[in-house]
Amino acid sequence: MNSQDKVLHCYNQVADDYAAERWDELSRKQIDRLLLREFAVVNKDKGPCADFGCGPGQTTKFLYDSGLKNIVGIDLSPGMVRAAQRLSPEIKFETGDLLNIAYPSGHFGSVLAFYAIVHFTTEQIRKCFEEINRVLKRGGDFLFSFHVGNEVVHFDKAHDKEIDVDLFFFKTDDIIELLSETGFNIVDAIERRPNAAMEYPTRRGYIWAEKK
Repeated sequence: MNSQDKVLHCYNQVADDYAAERWDELSRKQIDRLLLREFAVVNKDKGPCADFGCGPGQTTKFLYDSGLKNIVGIDLSPGMVRAAQRLSPEIKFETGDLLNIAYPSGHFGSVLAFYAIVHFTTEQIRKCFEEINRVLKRGGDFLFSFHVGNEVVHFDKAHDKEIDVDLFFFKTDDIIELLSETGFNIVDAIERRPNAAMEYPTRRGYIWAEKK
């Protein structure tokens, strides 16, 4: 199990390198762009959107440029938030914890969380989904992605920095079951193969859910 301190240390260490590597990644991810653009169109007039686990803000910026202007990027790592604010000064970014979201119930019209659950155990994901359901308005959309499988992979180095984190893979059906148990309806659920030239070699899962 990853402690918050371990995850914070990891992403604070690699924030600038991560930003340089990932900032333009969506230009080579057609499925991601299609989903994000549709998410922006559907939710641009439905109130504030939160992009949790925003990292250096590449998805936040894409949504903003696609018309979803009422958006805030939120990440556990202050280093990532600083990188995001530097790259997109026109957008609001802040630190925050997906397991204890510092917003009132029903505040957000929509929530995005691309790969934000990858360091969580199953029970932490349940807590995360409960928190997201709490801060969403009724009928609010929740779109997120994850690595598909049943492995746990340990990393002790990233960008030549010493780290100590685990990456958790999840079966799509198990995630759907957790969503159903925490108050969501499933709109869409898809998987895709990785882009071998630029991505870690795992299947990618995407789920669009809606608060009941």
